[in-house]
Amino acid sequence: MIEWKVEMKRSGMPGAHAGKGVRFTDAHGFSLIELMVVLIIISTLVLIGIREYAEYVERAKITKVQMDLEELAKSIRIHNTREDQPFNISTFTITELGKFVGTYLEKEPPFDPWGNPYRHSVNLGMVYSVGPDGKDSQRPGSVATISDDIIVRYIPAEFFITRAEYVDANRNNLIDFGDRLDLFFSRPAQMNNVTVFDFVTKKPERALGSAIIGSPAQGSVLSFVFASPVRPSLRVGETTIAPREFIESIIDCSRQPQPVRQLEEIVIQRKRM
Repeated sequence: MIEWKVEMKRSGMPGAHAGKGVRFTDAHGFSLIELMVVLIIISTLVLIGIREYAEYVERAKITKVQMDLEELAKSIRIHNTREDQPFNISTFTITELGKFVGTYLEKEPPFDPWGNPYRHSVNLGMVYSVGPDGKDSQRPGSVATISDDIIVRYIPAEFFITRAEYVDANRNNLIDFGDRLDLFFSRPAQMNNVTVFDFVTKKPERALGSAIIGSPAQGSVLSFVFASPVRPSLRVGETTIAPREFIESIIDCSRQPQPVRQLEEIVIQRKRM
């Protein structure tokens, strides 16, 4: 933009009207440097805005994933409380879950915001999303050192016996050979050469007789089957059981395994039917 100024002044030049003359001057509104500075500022603000929006969208996705995982973890906790066997399905898809949907999960499980089904690790006691990169870093054999997986654990941090249930397997209302005792752990466990001597009972002592332990390679339940020659002498509702100190035959399945702890003596109860 050019601004024209008219300046009247006296002049000694011949022919000047009444000693006055006219002079025109121009002034630029913005220089090129000023325009470049303005454009740089605007571009910076736009880039900051785009980055902030992208981070907001990513935070929203992660929040949704955490809410979904909490719901899935809740459904597993309920299942494991009511059922004899722990939930062991590895992928949350409608084809694999079957009657779990509608019984413990209200509706068909969603996919995560990146289009992948949610996963479950029974060994580690957690549900998770493989994250934006779509790589499952929790599966056995994974060697990933950096993971963007989003994880929610549904088991306690400590490893201990949660309950002990007597089962009248032959249904004769007598505690005798053929019946069993089930111990439930707070975390999935690895079991290696477990014996009845790894546990102590009180009221009375050695109440399990010569029980044989059904020891799976891993799981959340350990079963004692009462066998000859020594009969069990436990009293339901009175006898307590606890792991002996420094037990090494049962450890949890976490990546930093710990042995089952002697937090408290568990009273043996009759199995809920």
